[in-house]
Amino acid sequence: MSFLSNARDKAIQIFFQRNEFIRKFGEIQGVDIDTLENCASVTILLHGEYIPTTFCAHYCFEDTDEGTLIVINKVDSEREMINAIAAWWFRDHSIKKALPKGTGLFAKILF
Repeated sequence: MSFLSNARDKAIQIFFQRNEFIRKFGEIQGVDIDTLENCASVTILLHGEYIPTTFCAHYCFEDTDEGTLIVINKVDSEREMINAIAAWWFRDHSIKKALPKGTGLFAKILF
């Protein structure tokens, strides 16, 4: 893996680890990036649960005047209830966050 792709993957991992929306639901225990599928597998221990849950957040990049945004518009999970809630919520919403300027440039070059 090249330095540029490592930097991009690390920025995506940090995005998920620090995302307040996701952290509202539990403690993030790990993030694995699949750059070929543009998917981040996030392992989270949901509040009140004892067994972690993994979900796959599908992401893409969007160019704006403010820079490059990472956009999540679909989530799949091993748990049926999370799939149903995510499908309902992402029908009308997405999660967008600006990437650091250099990382956003790398993401555009590599995708």
